[in-house]
Amino acid sequence: MPVIWGFDLSEMHWSAFGHANMFDRRWHLRRERFVVYQLAMLICLAAECTATYSLDKYEDLQKHVEAWSGHRAHLFNNDIIDAEITTIVFCVMVATLFGADFFFLLFFPRRRYPAWYTITKKIFAVVITAGVFAAAVLSTVIVARNSATISGVSAEEAKSLTDLYFRPPLQYNKWAVNIAYVCVLWPGFLATAASTVILFIAADWDAVHGTDPRDETLREKGHEVADTGSP
Repeated sequence: MPVIWGFDLSEMHWSAFGHANMFDRRWHLRRERFVVYQLAMLICLAAECTATYSLDKYEDLQKHVEAWSGHRAHLFNNDIIDAEITTIVFCVMVATLFGADFFFLLFFPRRRYPAWYTITKKIFAVVITAGVFAAAVLSTVIVARNSATISGVSAEEAKSLTDLYFRPPLQYNKWAVNIAYVCVLWPGFLATAASTVILFIAADWDAVHGTDPRDETLREKGHEVADTGSP
């Protein structure tokens, strides 16, 4: 098998996904990292998908209302669109960063990375966690307090348009999809924060103790002691 950028592709095999391999205790925090990373990725994926569905529906609502009125009416919903785009972007970044770390840990657990890579990874983890938190706060405030508005037509005509296109409603907190994506996003933030913490701890451990399995490391140290005659 070829070696690409120092990665020996022969180490990639289906058995890596087995329980015994994924939760091998010889590597420090291996089991915990796999569990927490997957929680962060899956929960944020759920929030991202729900936010994407809501965004698509509000864009359709804007398009339909404006087209039906002969483009005299204009529907303002940029606030929730911005919140949902922020959610989608940072949830994708969660999957990218922790998905990559998951992949490398799964197939190449012995590989040691240069300091610049570790520092960059930590910086991205902090930025992404802050971004998910900002998306959660922004989404919570907007969904709880705000509403889309229609301008350019009379109140009666605006009501007739919303009666015709009643899903999603103008009032954001009246639609279960919006509430669902906000409620899922907060656990996603907590899982992302936990993933960032455990990423820092594991990276610092590897920098000091190396990436070899712990029992093999202890065995090697035992041989060194025997060779030097030290007690």
